[in-house]
Amino acid sequence: QGHGRYDDTRYLITSTDLAEYLDWPGLAQVFRLERTWRDKADLHRTIRYGLTSVPPEIASADQLLALRRGHWAIKNRAHYVKDVSLGEGRSSVHLGVGPMILAIVRDTALNLPRDAGVSAIAAQLGAFSRHPEWVLALLSIAEPENE
Repeated sequence: QGHGRYDDTRYLITSTDLAEYLDWPGLAQVFRLERTWRDKADLHRTIRYGLTSVPPEIASADQLLALRRGHWAIKNRAHYVKDVSLGEGRSSVHLGVGPMILAIVRDTALNLPRDAGVSAIAAQLGAFSRHPEWVLALLSIAEPENE
């Protein structure tokens, strides 16, 4: 239950039958993901199809479903925070190596507090903006000042 949805059910089936038939390098399995959920009074259903290079000996249908769900953990942990807290989507830097350099700076800004054990990244970034000496201390460039 979350985001106004409940009775969210996902069912994934896999097959190796097409692996030999399709000319797709590395193809090990195909899958069909069926999802049903309810929001308010409406019932919704989607069916998605996909390909994977992960063989069934490595990941069963249940494991692939868990991996598929894990995609959102990555999205929420990295992309969402970069976009909302660091304004990555509003950046006007689009040419040359500028976007790559800014991506490295953003990744560093997120990984420093994570490596220090911080879980509330947005709040910590706000604290860093008020106390840049804390960032220098994390980088081992300077000792933090006591207030």
